[in-house]
Amino acid sequence: MKTVKTFNITEEFIQGAISAERIKDSLYPCRLPHYRRWHFPSEGLWQAAKSTSGVRLRFETDAEAITLCFDPLLKAHNKVPKGHAFDVVIDNKICQVIYCKQGATGAVFDKIGRGLRVIELWLPPSTSVGLKEIRAKKASILRPIPDRRPMWVTWGSSITHCVRAGSAARTWSATVARKHNLNLLCLGFGGQCHLDPTVAMLIRDLPASYISMKLGINTVSSSLSQRTYGALVAAAIAIVREKHTHTPIALISPIANPPRESTPSPAGFTLEMMRSDMEMVCKSFVSAGDMNLYYVNGLDFFGKKEIIRYSDDKLHPGAEGIDLQAERFSKLVIPLLLGK
Repeated sequence: MKTVKTFNITEEFIQGAISAERIKDSLYPCRLPHYRRWHFPSEGLWQAAKSTSGVRLRFETDAEAITLCFDPLLKAHNKVPKGHAFDVVIDNKICQVIYCKQGATGAVFDKIGRGLRVIELWLPPSTSVGLKEIRAKKASILRPIPDRRPMWVTWGSSITHCVRAGSAARTWSATVARKHNLNLLCLGFGGQCHLDPTVAMLIRDLPASYISMKLGINTVSSSLSQRTYGALVAAAIAIVREKHTHTPIALISPIANPPRESTPSPAGFTLEMMRSDMEMVCKSFVSAGDMNLYYVNGLDFFGKKEIIRYSDDKLHPGAEGIDLQAERFSKLVIPLLLGK
């Protein structure tokens, strides 16, 4: 047996993405369907979707060490001072984290144990990744394994995207998925959660067992007003309900952001008003018979005290704050979705 074998990465390896685009000899995962690019005209949304938050390679192997090979990485900005994080997860536990700087073309994982086991290799939330191949040391097998656990789809902004997470598998949604053994699809798009109807249509068509939608913070400054926000929240619910008639859905209003809490935007909107409007929309659906729709106040998820303590810009939690958000989500939202 050769000491090192090379395995090509195909779409079957990729979990937590909607599509994967072949560019020359590399495969780029995307959290939107690249084959329907015209459905998502915002370049900002498209760029956010190409970053790999929640995306991982899932495979079975008996290799003693593996090297993931990829196209040269883009520069890691100041939000990720250590570099772009790649995590190996086995049995939902993080076994090794590798941080890669600009220009890196590979990450070596040599603390992954031995024996035949399923490995999840989580890709960084902070950049796109052009996947090439896996080089495996002392491996007789390395094959993709589908994720048959219940799918949880979560839609949101940078607060869900989690560029500042401690590592790839420590975004709050990744931590929650690992804790509760769920198949995560993270649709957190930094700066780009503007209640796009085509994103709601995408969620509608997915085989989701549970859905959470954290909607609003990106829209409060300019893109929506009180007239349009509630209507688009209602539209998102209605679109998803076309196929997910009884799927549990949690609506989560914005977390604390002191500058926007009570100071009106140019459109005359505030976060206080936004939370009230989302709750009102939720109550109207429930009163009409939707008993699997739940409202969660974003201030309970991450309030003013937490944002002051864990954020350097009064908006985006750092790694410790993101870990705390995972705890809060497990406490507040998971019992609603899973009935625990």
